[in-house]
Amino acid sequence: MKYINNNAEDVKKNYSVRTIAKNTIYNLFGYVIPLVIAVIFIPFLIRGLGNERFGILNIAWIVIGYFSFFDFGIGKGLTKVVAEKIGVNQLDQIPGIFWTSLLLMMAISIILIICLFPFVPALTNSVKISQQLHKETLDTFYILLFSIPIVSTTAGLRGVLEAYQQFYIINVLRILLGVFTFLGPILVAVFIKNLFWVVCFLVLVRLIIWVMYLFQCFKSNNAIKNNFIFDIKLLKPLWKFSIWITVANIVGPIILYSDRFIIVTLISAAAVAYYSTPFEVITKLLVLPGALTAVLFPIFSASFNNNQEIAKNILLRGIKTIFVIIYPIVFLIILFAFDIMKLWLGYKFASNSSLVLQYLALGILMNSMSSIPNNFFQGIGKPKIPTIINLLELPIYLPSMWFAIKYFGINGAAISYFIAAGIDAFAMFVVANKLFKIAFKSNFYMLLSITLLLALIFPFIINGVFLKIIIALVFLIIYLTIVWNFFLSQEEKLYISAKLKIISLNN
Repeated sequence: MKYINNNAEDVKKNYSVRTIAKNTIYNLFGYVIPLVIAVIFIPFLIRGLGNERFGILNIAWIVIGYFSFFDFGIGKGLTKVVAEKIGVNQLDQIPGIFWTSLLLMMAISIILIICLFPFVPALTNSVKISQQLHKETLDTFYILLFSIPIVSTTAGLRGVLEAYQQFYIINVLRILLGVFTFLGPILVAVFIKNLFWVVCFLVLVRLIIWVMYLFQCFKSNNAIKNNFIFDIKLLKPLWKFSIWITVANIVGPIILYSDRFIIVTLISAAAVAYYSTPFEVITKLLVLPGALTAVLFPIFSASFNNNQEIAKNILLRGIKTIFVIIYPIVFLIILFAFDIMKLWLGYKFASNSSLVLQYLALGILMNSMSSIPNNFFQGIGKPKIPTIINLLELPIYLPSMWFAIKYFGINGAAISYFIAAGIDAFAMFVVANKLFKIAFKSNFYMLLSITLLLALIFPFIINGVFLKIIIALVFLIIYLTIVWNFFLSQEEKLYISAKLKIISLNN
């Protein structure tokens, strides 16, 4: 297995199109394969545990996932600081930053356990379950609580590996975790149908994955293993960064989930189903920008202090890449929204949800575009910029969402989401341009991009499956021609040509 050495030059080479593309593909596999595994194993899991136990297990999965936020931004801060140290060849400081951060996250986790421990019985009583499962659920929540240190510090270990561009290793471990998250409970249920032992197995798996992450950190930098250093002064660059990331982690979910709560309050639970179903489907597209931004974040951190032009060029390349990939997908989803929903969930559901899906798809395109400058600001040590933008948007977003839902129903919610995402993207681009003098291409490219965005209007007014298929084919031909001739650089064309040649030879 190949590991990146401790030399700064070994990391700087990862600015190439080839390496960024390779690491992004690793991330995509790491995100998508666990989703596929979930789809395959969940029916078996429901049959093995029963609906009630499976429902509690779902809560356990959600709780474990949210425990990763209890690193309070230190994990992402580690990626930034370690990448910066690699970029300026200050490798001797990394062991101290590593161990001090890890011990700090561990201490915070222990304090959280002590604070939350008395509330576990009240939490269990708030869950509507049968009496015979009460003790089982209580024990399950207790063992979940004690998993906080494992989950939160894993985020820190993964952050260090991201700084060293170890995305192959990260995603192998992510896939292993995904497999055993769903396969493990099935294996345990064969011997004993008790949620406590199921969750114990899940925590054990996470502990094993934690040890493997730690081992890979040692492999990436031998000095970490050989130099145990604790110096709180080394974490000074982390404090401000972590605070802003923590605020962003609080504001983000409020913006993301408030629409569902307003819908159930103003309309009905049934309306939530018509809205949340297309929402859950379309937001899976965010896996694509998520896979890329995870790769770009340490590159922004490592390159900005040495050569701002490199970081700016990568930012522009990232925005272009996301637009080129996401745009045709969104176009086709808008074009076939009614047909997709009808085929999947029936005519009634399609009648209520297809327009929602179309507007949400536009919102996801805007979110995907804004994710790159958001990531850029965080990577260069300015996380307060996107956080302040979100804080300014929040008091406007919530009332406008309430108004839109009250007077226009779930379609109004989707339109409001799209408009808010567009404003957010526009704000990110304006700030990037004003503060960092980032020019978003020439007038020709701007005109071309606006034309493509306007082309998204046509799918809303086209009817007939056969006509849609013809339009889709024509669109793809024209779109690919435009992208190849005007959007891609020579380096990108050579990389794609080489990949296509390899595929054709293999076939």
